[in-house]
Amino acid sequence: MLKRGSSGGIYIHPWDITDEGIDDCYDFLDQSCGLNELFVAAAYHASTFVLPHNPKRLVRWDDGGIYFTPKHARWGDTSIQPALGSGVDSDSYLTQIVDKARDRDWGVLFFVVFHYSVPLPTRYPHTCCIDALGEPHRTYLCPSNPDVRSYDLALVEELLDTYSGDGIRHESLGFGGWNQIALCNKVEVLPTPRDQFLLSLCFCEHCVSRAHEEDVDALSLRGSIRDHLYRSLPQNPTEWDDSAPDEQWARNVFGGQLWRYLDVRCHTVSSLFGEVQNLCNSHDAAFMPFGTRNDRDVMACNDYSLMYPHLKRVSLGATGNDPVAQRTSLQAAIEEVPHHAEPEIMHNQRSFDSSPKLTEAVMLARDVGIRHHSFHYYGMSRRHELEWIGDSRDAWAKG
Repeated sequence: MLKRGSSGGIYIHPWDITDEGIDDCYDFLDQSCGLNELFVAAAYHASTFVLPHNPKRLVRWDDGGIYFTPKHARWGDTSIQPALGSGVDSDSYLTQIVDKARDRDWGVLFFVVFHYSVPLPTRYPHTCCIDALGEPHRTYLCPSNPDVRSYDLALVEELLDTYSGDGIRHESLGFGGWNQIALCNKVEVLPTPRDQFLLSLCFCEHCVSRAHEEDVDALSLRGSIRDHLYRSLPQNPTEWDDSAPDEQWARNVFGGQLWRYLDVRCHTVSSLFGEVQNLCNSHDAAFMPFGTRNDRDVMACNDYSLMYPHLKRVSLGATGNDPVAQRTSLQAAIEEVPHHAEPEIMHNQRSFDSSPKLTEAVMLARDVGIRHHSFHYYGMSRRHELEWIGDSRDAWAKG
């Protein structure tokens, strides 16, 4: 069950724990950092990591995947079989990580990257997003695809049921942006913001079918967008319209058809979020991170009001260039937190140049009423930066 009242957590990859040795890693997190909650990356994207204090490797090239052995019966609902991440050497790999954390009465949540993937679109090309020009998004799965949605739910069910997670922290559960996390960017001059937005739209058979069910002619819109891009992209960049894609533009361009298509996409993503939320509710787990929004945002492609009644924690962040402005921003944000939820904040210890400065930021957040604090990825931090976390433990240790 998700910790209430106060917590101090850290984002961590499974290999950070197992390369160091589970007990040695947890001893350090306990004694030097004073933490009591883990955000374990259970499904992650491909990346290159510099690991300053890892005893086995200084650099890790990782293809991404899941960091547990899939066991749950729900995997039978999808044709997508997950890519097993490097380092998972036994069926009990994640079980040992979780069980030893529970032995210390720590909270365990799972950080899950859903649709951004390198191996899965290659293995299952029918699951990719397809842009208006007919190009498949080689690193992104489409949330309209039934197999992809079943894959998402199998991930969540496994982590909450088999591994008894306290919650799911999501990333990339909707549609991907154009050129998002490209493997190798060879675009010297990016298209205009509006053209990038149009290139991010998916017109796979499932998106087209969903639009048809809501009486939206996606194929006609796709043709109009394609024709526009063939006119726009070859122009000299000095002639481009650099205006941002906003609601007024979206409602009026292409005879209003774009807005109707975006509305369908919003239904698609919102319903998927709703299904994940229901799964989390059935396991008394949290679905996060979300802020205080309680509206339906077609441009953002989500209906936040569906999750709002179920919030357990609300993610806040300070704005402003000085402590006074930051305090004011957090105080105003806390006023918006619903009574059924608790505020939380994440700090990136690597963005500070000393322990006193990190402690000042952490204690400022505590002073305005935030008792749930988390810190950025363990393995990418230097040892002294992690020790700074322990210097600020009073922010959560006193409840």
